[in-house]
Amino acid sequence: MDNIPHALLSTKDPAAFETVNENGACALQLVCDHASRAVPDALAKLGLEDAQFERHIAYDIGAADVTRQLAGRLDAQAVLAGYSRLVIDVNRPPGHPESIPETSDETVIPGNLGLPEADQRLRVSDLFEPYHDAIHEALAHLWRRGAPPALFSIHSFSPEFGDGHRPWDVGVLWNRDPRIAQPLMKKLSTLGLNVGDNLPYSGLELAYTLNLHGAAAGLPNCVAEINQNQVRDQDGIDRWTGILTGVLQEILQIDGLHQVQEY
Repeated sequence: MDNIPHALLSTKDPAAFETVNENGACALQLVCDHASRAVPDALAKLGLEDAQFERHIAYDIGAADVTRQLAGRLDAQAVLAGYSRLVIDVNRPPGHPESIPETSDETVIPGNLGLPEADQRLRVSDLFEPYHDAIHEALAHLWRRGAPPALFSIHSFSPEFGDGHRPWDVGVLWNRDPRIAQPLMKKLSTLGLNVGDNLPYSGLELAYTLNLHGAAAGLPNCVAEINQNQVRDQDGIDRWTGILTGVLQEILQIDGLHQVQEY
């Protein structure tokens, strides 16, 4: 087996994850897998021009700001990934073809082409594992205080992908646990929003973080995918923070929500 280099991150690089409001009183854990477009200095921007990191391929536009504001509004703790999905996608299992993508939306990622396994493992050990370890500990912190917490993940999606148009205002992604997803879709629809049920992605296929930390533990869990055109500026971010604050406050009060239940 190849030797793993000592470390990927230097003292000039940001941390592998960010924790917000870690002593929040709400029995809710917020996560944001694609919060950042940062790249470790050692990876030289993966061989890409700066403009590529303004695009959806590098991060989920608006998702981090919504997550941080929502943590404050709900008094909930949040964990946000510290690096671009182009370096390693923390919402895919290590080794998955999309874990360290060689292309994204028809854009070649030079720094990921033919990457040796030792370098792939280094991205796992230095970026992927610390993020997921932080979520494990954050959930344990909430659970030690009382009722089983809920897990809510915030993403955003590009309204145009390839040749396809995605008309939804928001998508709700879930696997088998309906406890948050079904009331969330109903409440969002009553606000006049076009809501995708496991669209434009499916929680049955693309929800590694949700399944690892929520479903496997029997915790209520769900993903919100917001249309990126609606969270590109502060007004949009504030609007969606308000929408999610209102609906989640109601959902978190549902009798029997905070229970361990397998589906």
